[in-house]
Amino acid sequence: MTLSVWLSFLLVAGIQTASPGPTVSLLVTTSIAYGPRRAIYLMPGIFIGDTTLIIAAFAIATAALSTSALMLDIIRIGGGMYLVLLGVTMFVSNREINSVAMSGGWGWQQFVTGFLTTALNPKGILFFITLLPQFISSEKSFEVQFAVLGVCFLVVGLLTDFAYIFAAAYGSKFLTSRVRLGLVRAAGFSLVVIGLFVLFQQAF
Repeated sequence: MTLSVWLSFLLVAGIQTASPGPTVSLLVTTSIAYGPRRAIYLMPGIFIGDTTLIIAAFAIATAALSTSALMLDIIRIGGGMYLVLLGVTMFVSNREINSVAMSGGWGWQQFVTGFLTTALNPKGILFFITLLPQFISSEKSFEVQFAVLGVCFLVVGLLTDFAYIFAAAYGSKFLTSRVRLGLVRAAGFSLVVIGLFVLFQQAF
């Protein structure tokens, strides 16, 4: 892998991690509604979720096509259902934003939410399956190059996640509690739409 190829991958990874999606929506909404500390508590789950996707992508990339198709369908259906459930939960929220802004600490709920939102995102695993091999040289070890690119993606993802969290937290200072709650519900609605699209995209 040459330096130019590696830099090209970093650019693609940056664009991918910065693109709006379920994970970004979850981080931004949590940071706005409950403060950056609560959003940071989601990040271990998101990190493990991305790691799981990378490992799954490696397994799928070396598996039979029929097995890969079945695994992708399972991920697509499970991910779509979870996004709809998470979106509905956020949409019907009636909690007072300011009263819980700094309450609560680290817990399994944040970890599981971050993990499932990331690991069950079918677009994430498709990214790793389709794009990572494009940056891998056939003249060197596939496993080593895949691992290096995976680690680089995780680092880029952490940086962009932190950027989103603190940008959202700064912007939330200028928002009223009613507006914050409206943004939470809007994000919930968008997750429902994304989840339904993931579930029924095969029909179109």
